[in-house]
Amino acid sequence: MTENGRLRVETLGPLRVYAGAREIALGPPKQRAVFAVLALSDNSLVPRDDLIDRLWGAEPPATAVGSVHTYVSGLRRALAESGDPLTSTGAGYLLPLDPEGLDARVAERLAARARADRERAPAAALDAYDRALACWRSGSVLGGLPGPFAVEYRAWASDLRLRLLMERAELLLGLDRPTGVADGLRAQVAAHPYDERLRALLMTALSRSGRTADALAQYRHLRTVLAEDLGIAPSAELRDLNSSILAENGRPRTPADPRPPAAAPVVPAQLPHGVGAFVGRAEPVGQVLEAARTAADGEGAGQGGVPGIVMIVGVGGIGKTALAVHCAHRLADAYPDGQLYLNLRGFDPKQPVRASADSLHHLLTSLNVTDIPAGHEQRAALWRSIVRDKRMLIVLDNADSAERVEDLLPGAGPSFTIVTSRNRLSGLAVRHSARRVTLPPFSVPESLELLSASIGSGRVGAELGAARRLAGLCDGLPLALRIASEQATAGPSARIADLVADLEDVRHRLDALQMPDDELYSVRGVLSWSYARLDTAGAHAFRTLGLLPGPTIRPEATAALLDLPVPAAAAALRNLAAQHLVETAGTGYRMHELTRLYAEELCLGAETDASRRRALERLLHWYVEALTPDRPGQRPTRYVPEWDDAAPLVRTAQRIGRHTEAWQLARLLHDRRVAAGQSGDAGDWVRLLRTGLRSAELLGDKRAQALLLHRLSAACSRLGDDGADRGGTALRRLREALALARADGDTHREGLALFGLAQVHGATGASPVQVRDLAVQALARLRESGTAEAAEVSAFLGALDAGPRHASERDPVRRAG
Repeated sequence: MTENGRLRVETLGPLRVYAGAREIALGPPKQRAVFAVLALSDNSLVPRDDLIDRLWGAEPPATAVGSVHTYVSGLRRALAESGDPLTSTGAGYLLPLDPEGLDARVAERLAARARADRERAPAAALDAYDRALACWRSGSVLGGLPGPFAVEYRAWASDLRLRLLMERAELLLGLDRPTGVADGLRAQVAAHPYDERLRALLMTALSRSGRTADALAQYRHLRTVLAEDLGIAPSAELRDLNSSILAENGRPRTPADPRPPAAAPVVPAQLPHGVGAFVGRAEPVGQVLEAARTAADGEGAGQGGVPGIVMIVGVGGIGKTALAVHCAHRLADAYPDGQLYLNLRGFDPKQPVRASADSLHHLLTSLNVTDIPAGHEQRAALWRSIVRDKRMLIVLDNADSAERVEDLLPGAGPSFTIVTSRNRLSGLAVRHSARRVTLPPFSVPESLELLSASIGSGRVGAELGAARRLAGLCDGLPLALRIASEQATAGPSARIADLVADLEDVRHRLDALQMPDDELYSVRGVLSWSYARLDTAGAHAFRTLGLLPGPTIRPEATAALLDLPVPAAAAALRNLAAQHLVETAGTGYRMHELTRLYAEELCLGAETDASRRRALERLLHWYVEALTPDRPGQRPTRYVPEWDDAAPLVRTAQRIGRHTEAWQLARLLHDRRVAAGQSGDAGDWVRLLRTGLRSAELLGDKRAQALLLHRLSAACSRLGDDGADRGGTALRRLREALALARADGDTHREGLALFGLAQVHGATGASPVQVRDLAVQALARLRESGTAEAAEVSAFLGALDAGPRHASERDPVRRAG
């Protein structure tokens, strides 16, 4: 195995696989071809039908399915000693590989680095080109492997190597270092006899090396093969280059004129570096690549006059640009006319949004246009005309609106556009059939994968529990995870648990998730850019939603919180969802915890104490009304809050001194939970009911205390080992309630307490005689008070008399409502 415990795969030459220094024998050619397909699928699942197509083409044999099964079994045996990373599902096969262990991906990464460094660090770019080209080894690429996939991959690898050689040559010629350049290019002429860019570079290198006759001979040879084989003449650019060499014959070139004369225009390759450790996102990556493939196949928006577009949208810091750049690098080779990248600065706090006219100017100059029209419409028309028949990949990053993007889209043609935004860009979806890919937060496994890639799998494995908690505190937000990773590596003794301890304090969590030397590189900073784009009403709505104690946001609750009609509140939520400051969840919305903390922080700074209190009072009142059992003529309410919303509501009510709402919500939430058949964690409900009971005690409301004690006894009985024998705490609570009721002469509360005692004694195995006696007393008191609970006690007695088979009906949790 390699140092990181994964395979090392060589495909830029004969297929070879290594585990450490040991080469693995993969078996016969077809079996090796299966491995090549899986290895080069970039950790994506390969459907069985696709695998068959790539091995046999359009006419597979009848035995293809069985053969694939045999080959996969053979590969598993070959890889057994290496941990057998190959997995299969009913849908297909997957071979996860570290990209750094696959030579083709290493070459692509180095090529991207070289292109990015060409202008600012040519020496580093040259080193990257040399290292990328060194990935090719002697021997035919995937030599001896059958099938159309191997044929296509050989062509791809050959084209990539040629591009790298030519880009390296351009760099050296630009540095006035022609020595040796011609020899590297000359070897490619036989395989690419019609490539005019290759001939232009070779002619320039020969001329600059003092070999004018050879340079002119290359032109004559190209002119002959083009005329004889294709019936065409060399391009005007190449003819001009030939004339320039003739004119320069005998006159040495000086360092003051380092550029090759009339060299072929540079094909734009503007994609920036990808993130250092791109992890997860298998499904969104697949969606982007599938959109490009569909457009290229003519099945989607890429044909028929509408450009192929995919939109990557999501909240700030979710990794939109990282995904766009990653996918663009994977798609780049399919777009030989160039790759354009443009940051539209839609949410940039340091620079204004890029105007469409400026964007068009950038795009046109990237395509070597020198005479650019002054008018906006003329620029847009020229851009569409130039790119009409080109196969280009265009990345428009950080768009603030669909309108900002529309004039930058190519017209009909084979180009493909990737747009990123925090906005949903509904206009692009409606008017241009653009496919939307919405990025969710990282799952816990993805978060752990990112942490492992950033701070080391050993450290994450040693503190796995703390790492999982860190993933939760970072809300699965890639930006937050990367900041946390940087802080966790600040010193050799830094522990993940220490960082978790800092983040547990919600008052300072946003402070902790920022870089000390760059306030803008922070969760708070990224969210502030989206907040700044909201209008006055939207900003107020977002701030006020920070008061919500739980993650769930319902339009009706929002209407109460904002003091708006429900339709207006729903419209405000839709607007925030369009900016990805909230997200849809079933019939409502949710706000991620880090976003909620930021909204709450804004609310504390911008809203008065009185306005915040009034908003919470309206919210609590709505919840009490919504949870109160339906009355005659009242519209039925079926809303049952989740625990993450229920408990914070009660605590919030108690915190602001709304003790009536606190005890009522504790009772209503518990009763709705029982009616809905939600068991949940009995310990959680015990704590919730105790919170409500404390508020009832502070109010001095004995009836409320009795109602809560009755429910608390049932919850304590279900909990069982709450610091006492099963049912012990419940019995003590019920005896307290009984004493209070008898002291006040309240027969209703006395009946409830007696009924609760009967239930708990029945559930804990007490004497049936004792249980029946308590139930009879309860029935008498409740009949005396004339309340509906008497019917429940009668049913309980009936079940008790019927025998043990009805014991489940005596479960106090089932009867507590």
